[in-house]
Amino acid sequence: MTQAQLGEACGLSQSAVSRLEKRGSSQYAMDVLLRMSQHLDIPATLLGLAGPTVQARIGTESVERRQFLGAAAAVAVSPALAVVAGPVDEAEQQAASLRLVTTSYRRLDGSTPSRELADAVRSHLRLIQGLVGTAPTDVHRIRLATVASEAASLAAWLAWDMGDHGSARSFYGAAIKAARSGASPLLAAYQIGSLAQFEAHTGNGVQALSLAERARSHLAPGSPAVADAWLSAVEALGHAAAGDQRAADRALTRSRAAVRAEPGAEPPPWP
Repeated sequence: MTQAQLGEACGLSQSAVSRLEKRGSSQYAMDVLLRMSQHLDIPATLLGLAGPTVQARIGTESVERRQFLGAAAAVAVSPALAVVAGPVDEAEQQAASLRLVTTSYRRLDGSTPSRELADAVRSHLRLIQGLVGTAPTDVHRIRLATVASEAASLAAWLAWDMGDHGSARSFYGAAIKAARSGASPLLAAYQIGSLAQFEAHTGNGVQALSLAERARSHLAPGSPAVADAWLSAVEALGHAAAGDQRAADRALTRSRAAVRAEPGAEPPPWP
């Protein structure tokens, strides 16, 4: 369906549809979003819209695009919902649904300014952290903690991108703590390595190398080769930040060797 065809069906110009697809900063009335959801057969709740009892009064209301950012991202990956719609337990279903939202935000990060995403991601993280605190069973808590780690890591990256280094460190710390609570050594290695990468880019080479060493301590025998390759690259950044060119070169050589050891390896087992 072209933008013009969708606009004609929903009473919008082609340029208005284009702006909506590009996640512009304009405001969009909820009745417009409702017409689009009905025409495309998208459940209204995925667009952040209320049920029929409330939809009757939304004609004159409008909300900022950011309020619908998470919901719009969910629509973009709605076919993936079928993956978690099977006969799984409640804990797995909830964790999978929350992870889908985090994944959606990660995809939006490539085309949306960090400042426009940050508030939504932080709200999403607070929701997950609240659910972790009220989880009815240990299994439920562990699964949610892993999801919380992934969301905290994304919040850290957005803060880093905005130059808010204090918040970035805080969120990376939360990501590491949650990964450990989620009993996921490989994810903990990734989060500690991400903090190491951050420290290297901010010029703290010694701290970056110390964190990279900590990250390696979480890699169990048989961990994916890509984990070793990535950590070697992070170590190269640390050595570069410390001004040690030869050590940086050696770390990059180790990284290449790890990649070549498994040319047909699966994609990285982390966000």
